[in-house]
Amino acid sequence: MTAFMVGVFTMSSLTWNACSGSRESSSESTTTPPPPSATEVLQRQLIDLRIENDSLRTQNSKLQESNKSLLAHSAELEATLADLKGKTAPPPPMARPPKTTEKPSAVSYETSLMLFRSRQYKEAAADFQAILTNGNAGRLESNCHYWLGECAYGMKHYKDAIDFFETVFGYAKTTKKDDAQIMIGNCYRALGNKNQAKIEYEKLLAKFPASPYAKTAKAKLAKL
Repeated sequence: MTAFMVGVFTMSSLTWNACSGSRESSSESTTTPPPPSATEVLQRQLIDLRIENDSLRTQNSKLQESNKSLLAHSAELEATLADLKGKTAPPPPMARPPKTTEKPSAVSYETSLMLFRSRQYKEAAADFQAILTNGNAGRLESNCHYWLGECAYGMKHYKDAIDFFETVFGYAKTTKKDDAQIMIGNCYRALGNKNQAKIEYEKLLAKFPASPYAKTAKAKLAKL
């Protein structure tokens, strides 16, 4: 009887231990793993950044290769364009024919005036002188002398200008006498000779009282 009870007790102990072990094993298998530490999180982020950086480097390398290819293609196109331009370039302008001794036309006179009005005094003077040199200026002769005086005045060659303006008075039929007279006064005024400038302005008022420059002459006299 005693042996039987011992056996039963032994079997019960084994069964209990087996059940306890089974419960402990089941409890361990369902336990939630602990969260990663801060160090593990940073390490994982570092790995992700390295992977992303490698990817960006690869993309950048591809873009650089593409850019080199585009630059080479652009250089080829520019070379081709330059070659085409060279083949289709317009012919050089024809040389300007030399001036002849023919009678100057009103157009050439007007062209000279345009040069003067654009303050190209040297070029205008050369054209006016050419008209006179031709010897066929006709009614424009006195005008050319006057405008030569204006060109000289514009270039501040006041003494030369006076000579040109005084030449105008040698022409009986000219409309430039009062113009020349006031410009002579202006030349002396520019030279600093106020006394002679005063004399010339007074000549204008005496000889050409109806001149449109009379008012200007009076204003200039008042300032001397």
